[in-house]
Amino acid sequence: MNNDSTDILNILDIKDSGISILAVRENSQTKTITLEKKVTTHYCSHCGCRMYSKGKSTRHVNHPVMHGGLHLILEIIQRRWQCTNPACKKIETDEFSFVEKRRRNTNVSDLLIVNAFRNPEASAMQIARDYNVSDSHAIRTFARYVDMRRRQLPEAICVDEVYLNIHNGYKYALVIQDFITGESIDLVETRRKLKTEPYFMAIPRKERERVKYVISDMYKPYLDYTRLYFPNAVNIIDAFHVIQVINFEFLKYIRKVIRSLDEKDRIENERRCEEFHRKIELKHSKDYLVLKKYHPLLLKNAKDIKIYTQPRMNHTLGRMMNTFDYFDWMFRIDPKLEEIRDLKEIYVKFNAKHAGNPKAARAALPAVIEAYKSSKYPMFHSIAMMLEDHFDAIINSFVVLEKASGDKVRLSNGPIESLNRITKDMKRLGRGFRNFEYVRNRFLFATRKNATILGCPKRLEDTYLKYYILEDETPYVYDEDFEDGWSAEFDD
Repeated sequence: MNNDSTDILNILDIKDSGISILAVRENSQTKTITLEKKVTTHYCSHCGCRMYSKGKSTRHVNHPVMHGGLHLILEIIQRRWQCTNPACKKIETDEFSFVEKRRRNTNVSDLLIVNAFRNPEASAMQIARDYNVSDSHAIRTFARYVDMRRRQLPEAICVDEVYLNIHNGYKYALVIQDFITGESIDLVETRRKLKTEPYFMAIPRKERERVKYVISDMYKPYLDYTRLYFPNAVNIIDAFHVIQVINFEFLKYIRKVIRSLDEKDRIENERRCEEFHRKIELKHSKDYLVLKKYHPLLLKNAKDIKIYTQPRMNHTLGRMMNTFDYFDWMFRIDPKLEEIRDLKEIYVKFNAKHAGNPKAARAALPAVIEAYKSSKYPMFHSIAMMLEDHFDAIINSFVVLEKASGDKVRLSNGPIESLNRITKDMKRLGRGFRNFEYVRNRFLFATRKNATILGCPKRLEDTYLKYYILEDETPYVYDEDFEDGWSAEFDD
């Protein structure tokens, strides 16, 4: 029984530790193991005199190693010892190497709790529930062992913002990613210059000179990074964002057409109400319903549309329809939709055709700009100006680099969008945050492979200078007079 229980506990060898297993009790949900240290001669650590036993006390400690789906509890019987020296009378208790004083969890709990924070989809409350601790204890443990540092800047970096709206006055945090490995470099409190300028200038110039590509969207402060901080780098405007701008202009026109159809239907409904002298429920026309529901087909790239030619019954329209029928219907509503869609596809085809060939893209882009300038739609005139203003940065996006995995891929901000999603999921699952350092540590810890932890954990009072904010937005303040050093602070 002892050997089997030792394997379950995964602690020091019982013979070497002088620990005896007195009993093992088990029910449907809990397994309890009773432990006691063998009685040996004790000497005072203060004066060296012999100590005598003053009796026993029982202590219950949770051990997070599950066996057969059971909750494992260590029932530790401790002896109290008092010094026989009348001038000393120091009192000590039995110590166990696998658990610290006044702790209700074994030492291995800390490492398992910290490791659970690698999963960005797990909230602190869920981790606490899994390891039978409070959420505040789980977060404090994470803060003691994890202190993530900025990584070295690589050849190509991606920059983007993520909406966090932590209660620090800043809505958007700056995400910096290594394009080669796909791992996060750092998370900066805000994208505003008052924070980013001292942040980047604090990085050694020799390290900043290694950066050759800065990939971003068209946010002007990002485009200024190469001029201000990375002298040997060029700007890369992600191709997705260029197409996004074109689609946004197209969508504005589609919505304008939808609003006009809606207004027309409402006017007709009002006329009927007056004619029949009663209120009649508004029923939109089929033109409105088709364009309202199926206009995303116009925004999709032609090669990405799943076309089905076999007609299917559309009960709203009361007829059989296939993909081409929907296009024909929308183009009958407004023929300009087809013309705008074709103009949009000019850039989409150009973007796909010259991937990996910046030289050919540089030669072909002027023709695209000219086609937009000569169109009769003002929206494409502004798009042509945008392409001219960011000509070099757009051409640079056709460069192909080899990633750490060995795959050769085109420079883009696609990988950083997945990182942003992780941050948003963390915020949603944690029901909001109020401490940026905690969010930053969790984000970097979860988005780096083999992220390390501190070999020597911080003291509890050193984890944060003043406040330690939990996920549930309860502020805790360090207080030496409080039992475990932390007390809740409640604002009026």
